[in-house]
Amino acid sequence: MPEQMITADRLWDEILKAIVYVMPKQLFPLIQEVYGKEYPPDTPVRLLNTEHSNYLDHPGISLSSNLMDIALLIADTDYYHIECQMHNDKVMVIRMISYDLHYAIEHCVSKDHLTDEMIIRFPHSFILYPDQNSNIPNFLSCRIIFQDGSEHLYQIPTVKVQSYSLEEIHEKHLNLFIPYLLLRLKPSLTSKKHPLTKKELTAFLENIIVILQEDLTNGYLTQQECNDYINLLSRASERIFYHHPNYHKEVERMTKPLIYLPSMQLRDLEAALAESKAALEESKAVLAEKDSEIAMLRAKLAALTGQ
Repeated sequence: MPEQMITADRLWDEILKAIVYVMPKQLFPLIQEVYGKEYPPDTPVRLLNTEHSNYLDHPGISLSSNLMDIALLIADTDYYHIECQMHNDKVMVIRMISYDLHYAIEHCVSKDHLTDEMIIRFPHSFILYPDQNSNIPNFLSCRIIFQDGSEHLYQIPTVKVQSYSLEEIHEKHLNLFIPYLLLRLKPSLTSKKHPLTKKELTAFLENIIVILQEDLTNGYLTQQECNDYINLLSRASERIFYHHPNYHKEVERMTKPLIYLPSMQLRDLEAALAESKAALEESKAVLAEKDSEIAMLRAKLAALTGQ
């Protein structure tokens, strides 16, 4: 989505999508946190279509479509559906049921060969809440009553990013939370009693940078993934500190050195050296061609003058 088209709340959805599309295995620690399922680093991940037709909901109206945030298949067996939600929307659970039903019909329908019954298996779903909100429950629930009177309690786990300390995020390698961490500073931006100070912002950023650097050193992040997180953190800062540009400049100042690490300097120097060598070889080839032309002209001149 073009940058100018991303609205204030939509940015946080797009950050989640960017992480999942570019580095989907960063979801593994989060899935382990929510469902207790651990995947080896080399486990295959396949992103699935997030669009479904509204025909099942409203067959009598013109066809259109609804979009989920994240749908994926892990290890060729496990289906997941993740939504990013900024507000405590009371009807979100209803939308989740609708999303999951469409998802299940498209991907998770099977048949019991003994009873000949059709089976629809819902995906593993959860909702990520990036912002602070003390009213968000641990599960969104809806009691479903079927036509035969039987009941089922549909529950979706919630993940409240701001309820995790930096120590927990580091310990559990929940780096996916990092672009959202600056959101916890929002209340102090408008607080008259405890306004945010530059010193507090700097200390907070230093702790985030330590998390990234240590996970990079210990192999939980690649160099490119580390850079991507820094870039997303900067994008988040630009939005959060829109009316406080000095704070955004401080974020830029502190994160810029991390982006250009010694390994990247070495890579760039090697690339520049290779480019210089290629240019030198090309110059040598041109000079050799010119020398050959000059030698031919001298030979022709000698033949004409008899020298």
